[in-house]
Order: sequence, then C-alpha cells, then structure tokens
Amino acid sequence: MMKKIWLFMLLVFGSFAFCMAQEMQEVVYLKNGSVIRGMIIEQIPGKSLKIQTNDGSIFAYEMDEVEKITKEQATYQRYGKQYSSGLNGNGAQRGYRGFADLGYTIGTGGWSGTNRVEFATSHGYQFNPYFYAGLGVGVNYYHDAELVEIPVFADFRTDILNNWVTPYVDFRIGYTVYDGTGFYMSPTVGCRFGFSKTALNIGIGYTMQKLSVDWYGYGSYYGSSSENIGGFSIKLGLDF
Repeated sequence: MMKKIWLFMLLVFGSFAFCMAQEMQEVVYLKNGSVIRGMIIEQIPGKSLKIQTNDGSIFAYEMDEVEKITKEQATYQRYGKQYSSGLNGNGAQRGYRGFADLGYTIGTGGWSGTNRVEFATSHGYQFNPYFYAGLGVGVNYYHDAELVEIPVFADFRTDILNNWVTPYVDFRIGYTVYDGTGFYMSPTVGCRFGFSKTALNIGIGYTMQKLSVDWYGYGSYYGSSSENIGGFSIKLGLDF
C-alpha cells in the first residue's frame, strides 16, 4: 500500500513540474538591442553561445556581443503575432465548456474486484480562464465483479495558468446509483494541453466510492454498512 502511495505522489509532483517547466524559456539580450528567445544549446564560458529559437533556427554569438542572459515566461507565434504564454494561447475561454474522459481505477481497499473502467462527461460554464463549474454523469464498470455504477456529480475545476499547457485541479462530488449506491468524490490533478478548438487532459487522482453493503449470515440479515471501495485513478480526456 505504501509503495502505491509513494508512486502516486511522485506522479502528482512530476506532472506539475513538467507543466510548469513549459512556461520558461531562455532569453539572450544583445548589446545592439536585439532580443533572442529560445533554448541555449551550446555555451562556452567567456567565449560564445548558440541559441535555438522556437522555429528551429540556430544563432551563434560571441560573448562580448551579449549584454545579459535571463529566463523568462515563454512566448509563441499565433496568426503572425507574438504573445506571452501567460496571457493567451489556447487557454480556457469564458462560456460553455464540456469534458469527456476515460479512466481506470485500481482499488486500494480490502475489497476484491474493485478495479474498474470509468467514463464520465461534464458540462457547465467557464467563468474566467481559471475557474469552471458544471454537472456531470459517468459509467463505472467493475470488470471482475461485472457490476455497473452511475455517478452523478457536481464538477469544479481550476486551471492554474491561462496558457496552452497548464496544470489543473479537478474536484467532483456527488452520488452513485444503479448496481451500487453511495457517496462519490473524485479529486484529480493533471496537465492540460490546449489546441485550437479542443484540449487534451491527462490526470491522476483518487476516487472515493462509498457502497451500501448488506450483511447476511446463516440465512439472517445482520444489518448494513457503508464501505469505501475507492482507489487511485488515471484519466485521459478532452475538453471542448
């Protein structure tokens, strides 16, 4: 169990570090006033450097031509104009927003047969580039137990950056019906990769699923209890 928890935490921090790393680029300021943005691919201290720009071009300069070297927020070209990645560039826009994702949850409790395939869709309103709220429904299939559950939930999401690539935090809370009934909660963290009209979301999280269990023994009913059959989840989805 502890190995699963440590692996889960490693994936969480790794995904956030990857997303945040996409935001910075190296910037070379020349004494003649020119500014070159990209990635330094070669540097000889006190002599020269080479920098590769986003379009693949490589420029070489002597160090006596360089005024300073910094790391700054990334920029990109769109429709012939240059934007700062933190200001625009396929981030979430205000208005209707929908999600669809496919996931797999590995049960971590003492109950067997709780691994499951999950599909969910959520639809709602994007209030600004950072906050979304909506309602959703899903289908969870327990392939070992051959059971189906349908979670109905409220969905709240925060995109950390207004950019084409951003970490996000998603929180779903609701109730599950059909073969099993009970409280449902699913927090997820991940990374969003935005394109012109849609975006790819990759996330990992934990799904809490309460299940009402009836207890019988020797033909008699002993009562019922609410048990957690939750587990760690990985999700792949689209938003539009």
